[in-house]
Amino acid sequence: MATIRKQSIYSSIYIYAGFAIGAFNVLFLFPKFFTPEEFGLTRILMDIALILSMICTAGMLPVAFKFYPFYNHYLPKEKNELPTMVLMIGILMCLLLYFFFPLLEPITLRKFANRSPILANHLRLVIPLTFSLVAFSMLEVLAWIIGKTILANFLKEFIFRVIVLLTILAWVFGIVKEYSFFIEFYAYLYFIPALILAWVLIRSKSYHLVFSKSNVTQKLSGTMFKFGGAYFLGNLLNVVAKTNDTIIIASQSTGGLADAAIFTIATYLITVMDVPQRSMISAAIPQIAQAWKDKDLAKLDRLYKKTALNLLVIASGILGTVILNLPAFVHVLGPTYASISILMLILGIGKLIDLGTGMNAHILQLSKHWKIDLFSNMFFVLVSIVLNYLLTRSYGIIGTAVGSLIAVILFNFIRFYFIKRIYGLQPFSWRNGFTLLTAAGLTFVLYCIEFHDFIWINLALKSVFFIMAFAFIIIRFNVSPDITELYSMARSRLMRRRS
Repeated sequence: MATIRKQSIYSSIYIYAGFAIGAFNVLFLFPKFFTPEEFGLTRILMDIALILSMICTAGMLPVAFKFYPFYNHYLPKEKNELPTMVLMIGILMCLLLYFFFPLLEPITLRKFANRSPILANHLRLVIPLTFSLVAFSMLEVLAWIIGKTILANFLKEFIFRVIVLLTILAWVFGIVKEYSFFIEFYAYLYFIPALILAWVLIRSKSYHLVFSKSNVTQKLSGTMFKFGGAYFLGNLLNVVAKTNDTIIIASQSTGGLADAAIFTIATYLITVMDVPQRSMISAAIPQIAQAWKDKDLAKLDRLYKKTALNLLVIASGILGTVILNLPAFVHVLGPTYASISILMLILGIGKLIDLGTGMNAHILQLSKHWKIDLFSNMFFVLVSIVLNYLLTRSYGIIGTAVGSLIAVILFNFIRFYFIKRIYGLQPFSWRNGFTLLTAAGLTFVLYCIEFHDFIWINLALKSVFFIMAFAFIIIRFNVSPDITELYSMARSRLMRRRS
């Protein structure tokens, strides 16, 4: 857990720094200098590209994670062809998408032409955006395997958002004068971190291009194909479930891309809760894969419990702070975004449930019962699409948020049930319940108290009191031994420096 904790801390620093820049882009620059439709277009293009990029990776990313320990154990790196297989399949799938996209384009245009006409004029830009996402995803997995998780997160979460910021500023200061040129350039931005990561991996000499088939591939190819195929479908469904909300809003909501922009801002603010998990996943997945290879259930139990508890503690603290600052978000964004408060509350509860159940997805994905992950993903995407479609048509973007919350609850319950039933593993203890009650109680009390008439002073005092009180209780009662240990280490270092 020490390795995971160390890499998670450094990754979290970069991710939070990137999130701060991204928040400036999403909460201030995009709403101020772009119309809601222009802003919404950037989100829809990205969501469509995410779905297509998942298709183009063809399930090879989890295959690399699960089977690399075997390749690394039985083969020298000069004969290890797994990285080459990953890259070649990604390139092949991108070529197939390029040639088949003209057949898919008319179908997509019919769905969005009425409510989101601006998308019809720029739909082709999903091709370069998809290719760049595929390239970075493939290289990111290779970086994670050799322990360069911090660099990969730095490029993905920080550098990319800095590049987006510079592009927006070019628009603000008139360097870029036409929106068509701006959105065209935006579609190619992900190639920059991908090229940097490729250069670093080449310089590391950790991998070689190997085109001969090894005995490991001959022995494992059948299992790899089944696992990769199932995981490909499961991951594709998972991405569809997570991105269908904005796509359905753009096609079914009366506000079209404008409503998609509002929903995007609410979603982005809630994704700050995702940061610990995103930094933890890159460090934990290799250890989960190794634990399954070694059949070490005790290690899996520790990883399951600790990651779930730590994620819950951090997510509860973040959600409490966000709820206390809801009046500030509405004040800054203006009346057009008035519905964002209830959106963030519903989405925040869903995210808290998702994080609080720990890394159940990754434990199932890398186990021999990975088919459960596939079927749960199929169930999730079906429920999510049906609920989002029906509720969005009836209640607008609030209905979308409610549909997403219901789907998340059902999805995580299914995974929790099967892990508990098959392996006897579950992530909960009194510490988890104590964390939720503490965060909810502090949030409710402080939300009802007014410290000052000036909104910014009032919210700043509420946030400070909440963070200090929550942190004190968590550390005082040793709710999370990992967090307590980090606090003790930081305090010891500070005292040594003073002395």
